Amino acid sequence: MKEIYFNNLKISDYEGSGKPLVFIHAFPLSSEMWNPQTEYFSSKFRVITYDVRGLGKSKSEHNQFTMETYANDLLSVLNHLNLEDVFACGLSMGGYILQRAYIKKPESFKALVLADTRSERDDNNGLINRSNVIENLKAGKRKQFISEFLQKLVNKKSYENPLIRNFLENIIEGNSTEGICGAQLALATRINATEYLRDFKVPVLILVGENDILTPVSSAESMKSRIPESEMKIIKNSGHLSNIENTEEFNRCLSEFLEKFV
Repeated sequence: MKEIYFNNLKISDYEGSGKPLVFIHAFPLSSEMWNPQTEYFSSKFRVITYDVRGLGKSKSEHNQFTMETYANDLLSVLNHLNLEDVFACGLSMGGYILQRAYIKKPESFKALVLADTRSERDDNNGLINRSNVIENLKAGKRKQFISEFLQKLVNKKSYENPLIRNFLENIIEGNSTEGICGAQLALATRINATEYLRDFKVPVLILVGENDILTPVSSAESMKSRIPESEMKIIKNSGHLSNIENTEEFNRCLSEFLEKFV
C-alpha cells in the first residue's frame, strides 16, 4: 500500500491491477473504517481510500468546509491518480459526497454504491442538531459526544462488542474537535440530491443496515424508487455502519454487484 499526500489530503493506494474501487468514509471517522474491505477487495481491484478533509490525516488549517469542497476533493483525487471508469462506494457522509460528485461529473464513474445514506438534505431539526453538536464540542463535551454518537452509529449488539466499540472510538479520538466541527458544517451545506436521482445513468447498489436509525431502510427505499438502474440490499444484524457490523454480508453484496461489470 502506498500513502500519497496531495492538496492536504491523505490517500491510500493499494495498487491492485484491477479496475479502480474508491471508498469514501462516514462522519466522524476516517478511511480506517474501510479496513474490513481493503484487503478483501484489493485482490481484484485497485482499491483507493482517503481521509476526508479535516479528518484522519487530511489536516486543515481553517476547518471550514462545504459539501462542495468535499465533492471537489473526491473529483480531484480521481484526477490526480488518473482514474477513469471508477467504481465508488460511499457510506453515510461518504454517500452524500459521492452523490454530489457524480452529479458534478458523471462521466468519471462506472458504478456507484450508496451505503447507509440518503439523498435528502437536513430538515430544520437536523440543522439545529448539527449546530448543537458544534456548540457542545466547543464547550468541551467531546467525550459525551463520542459516547452518545457511537450508540447511534451501530446497533445495540455491536455497541456492546468491545472490538467494534474500541475500533470506532480510536478512530474518532484521532480526529481533532475542529475537524469534526468542520465536517458538521459541510454536512449542513449539502444539497437535496433527490431531484437528480432519476438522471443517474450508471448502475447503483444501495446497501442499508436493517437497524440503521440515522438513515433508515425507508431512506434507502426512497432512493431505490428513483434511481433507474438500481438494486437494494438490506444488511442483517447491523445499524448505520453495516460494513463493520456485518462485514461478511456487506462484502458479499458488494462483491456480487461489482462482479457484473469486471
